[in-house]
Amino acid sequence: MIHVIRKILVDTQAVINLVPASQISLVMARQGMERPYIAIDLEGTGFERSNQGIAQEVYNIVVYVTDTSMSDAWAIHDAVKQALSEFSGTKTVDGVAYRIGHISLTDVLTDAHELHDFYILALTLNVFVYP
Repeated sequence: MIHVIRKILVDTQAVINLVPASQISLVMARQGMERPYIAIDLEGTGFERSNQGIAQEVYNIVVYVTDTSMSDAWAIHDAVKQALSEFSGTKTVDGVAYRIGHISLTDVLTDAHELHDFYILALTLNVFVYP
């Protein structure tokens, strides 16, 4: 599912204006990648159930934004949030269509590494996908 999140971000011009597509990575950024960059990770999966069975698959995703300026990191956060929060629709990746019910933002965490002069914002999202 993280590849679908990356596709949404890469297809969003406001995100690409701040972070090049080559700087949006899955799971972890490659060693030596220059900031700013975005890393997308899967935290877990689950199911939303109803009395008729499984209604939707739920993926818990974390999107890490990092930059050398806190204000720039927040600007990237805002663009990522606009692209992902409450997104619904179909995204096709490598010829496979994924039907997203909706994406909900559940938390935002911040971390500062002042010794090395960079900042991290982590957006936690729930992605509801139709089976």
